[in-house]
Amino acid sequence: MLKMLIADDEQIIVEGIRASIDWKSFDICVAGTAKNGVEALDMAIKLHPEIIITDIKMPGLNGLELVKEIRKLIPCVKIILISAYEQFDFAREAIELGVCSYITKPLKKQKIIEEVIKLRDLILKEKTEKEKNNKYEELYLSNLPILREHYLNSLIIGKTRLTGDYGKQFTTYDIDIDENDVGVFVCSIDNIEDTSEEFFEKSVQIIHLRISEMIQELIPPEYRKTIFQSYNNEVVTIFNASSDHAATIKDIALTAETIKNTLKREIDISVSAGIGRIYPQLKEVAESYQEAVKALNYRLVYGNNAVLYIDNVEIKNTKREYMIPDLSDILTSVQNILWTGKEEEVRKLVSNRIDSLLKGKSIPYYYVQQVYCQLLSTLLRTTYEINILPEQLYGTPVHLYGEIFKRQTMEEMKDWYCDLASRVCSIINERKTARSGYVIKMAVDYIKDHCNKDISLGEVAEHVNLNPSYLSRIFKEETGTQFVEYVRKVKMEMAKELLRNTNKKIYGICEELGYQNVQYFSTIFKNTTGMTPLEFKKTGKCQEL
Repeated sequence: MLKMLIADDEQIIVEGIRASIDWKSFDICVAGTAKNGVEALDMAIKLHPEIIITDIKMPGLNGLELVKEIRKLIPCVKIILISAYEQFDFAREAIELGVCSYITKPLKKQKIIEEVIKLRDLILKEKTEKEKNNKYEELYLSNLPILREHYLNSLIIGKTRLTGDYGKQFTTYDIDIDENDVGVFVCSIDNIEDTSEEFFEKSVQIIHLRISEMIQELIPPEYRKTIFQSYNNEVVTIFNASSDHAATIKDIALTAETIKNTLKREIDISVSAGIGRIYPQLKEVAESYQEAVKALNYRLVYGNNAVLYIDNVEIKNTKREYMIPDLSDILTSVQNILWTGKEEEVRKLVSNRIDSLLKGKSIPYYYVQQVYCQLLSTLLRTTYEINILPEQLYGTPVHLYGEIFKRQTMEEMKDWYCDLASRVCSIINERKTARSGYVIKMAVDYIKDHCNKDISLGEVAEHVNLNPSYLSRIFKEETGTQFVEYVRKVKMEMAKELLRNTNKKIYGICEELGYQNVQYFSTIFKNTTGMTPLEFKKTGKCQEL
């Protein structure tokens, strides 16, 4: 219920307003009445009413003077002035003093009710708005650390527009950096993707706090700085450099070295840092951050537990001396070894040919990733040819190319790839044991049943539902003979049988075995048996070769 104060030197008016209207029905309580301005001021201070109805002409303090004094003490109170005067000057001054309504005498009951109800609704609306704003303010303040982190993340990825009023935002978020000579460095726990969920939720956050604490302590005070956690689980520091940029980078690198060494010694955690270039203006801070992350990615080349400055690791020439000249031949060799199922040979090839060539410090990390993407492509092409699905390698669907980019060092990448190749070789070897004998028997039977025509490897491979290259390999392993040689041997055995036991002419036997040319058939027969078909038919046996 709202409190209302009535002030007028005419008691009849006071009582008329107070008693003639059922104010409680309008959720209003007449908390007090006053017969002059001084008494009204005292009561207002004591009661703190929401609404005051006062005469403009009273002894002690007139209505306008009362309003001036009350405005100093209770700025939000709503005031209705009543007067017998209708001069414009009174109305104008009343408006300037923030009086909400101006009613002239003689007073009308309905007019008073209307004006008071209007103020009541306005007060209730303002209260609702204030409560809502207070709630938003409370929510804003309670989430200020989150909003700060979001703002800073937007800043380093170039999503925040830096205008002339950025200083106000920096003050709000307690960001202590200047607009000139800005750089970024990031610290990241090595192999963070491999940490358990429980470790990630607890220990990683504690380590980040420890890193932030050390950065705060170790970076010299002349470098203004702001520290926060990025969405990529990095501890990011935006700093202002001195006029000597080289000295600043040296100090930042020394800080990062101390941090990584301390964490390695205290809790055996490997941490690396990437440092971006220093730029003259704050709007270029996103460039420095991207360079810091790029430098950090060179862990792939330099290994974990490293401090990497972009100018020291990024390739500046365009000659590409780091390119592997015989990569195509190496990929072919990998595929050939995979076909055999010899996993140790794969590891040896990757170590001797790939790993050794990529260890040069001038190799950009993205080229290493590209090489392993090509190695993976070769492996997947091989698995496709022998009907091995990618999900068979791990039991669940895996984005294999994505796995490459999770590896942070060449050693990790090599181990991951060799493990994958081992899984492929294991499946190949299992299939060999289970199917090779049966498949080769099917192939041999097909060859014998179709000796009356020119038999191709592709034709037989289609019959046994295998890739031709794969069939050729296992055929040689199982029979000890190349496919073409085996087909020729079978045909020659059948030719000898026909020459011994039938009266068929040589050209007839030639056609029956799928040869179109008698001379060609005779040449092959002689090369195989040491005799021409005619000589064999006469003697019935081969010469000893």
